[in-house]
Amino acid sequence: MRTKDVRVGETYRCEVPFALPWRRYRPETMGDSWWPLSWLRGMYFPLAVVDVDTAARTAHGLVMIEGSTRVTVELTEDQAQQAGLPPGDGYQVSGLLLDDEGDPVELPRIGILTVPLRWLHPMDTPVSPSHHDASARQIP
Repeated sequence: MRTKDVRVGETYRCEVPFALPWRRYRPETMGDSWWPLSWLRGMYFPLAVVDVDTAARTAHGLVMIEGSTRVTVELTEDQAQQAGLPPGDGYQVSGLLLDDEGDPVELPRIGILTVPLRWLHPMDTPVSPSHHDASARQIP
């Protein structure tokens, strides 16, 4: 898409090309997204745009990542004191999240990716026939 057509707050279909030439998609431009995007070559997924870098012609967006039943909660000072723990150590409780019946509950996680604007397409346009749905593989 063109830079002027991408709107913050909108969700677009991101189609990652099969080839990611190092010279075009450098880590200086793509940041930490280069590695996860290399696993998504030839796939598409929805991306909610939160920022557009007009100079680099990239969009920063949020993507749903495979959920997890594992949770970690930090205890407040009051909770640590009520549990009889020494003050000031910053405690965490980690484990599985279960529902009323004892079944695991899966919570989605949010990932942040930086992608070139040219990879974004309106959600209502046809998908490139060569690309596969990343959600079928529970990626990214």
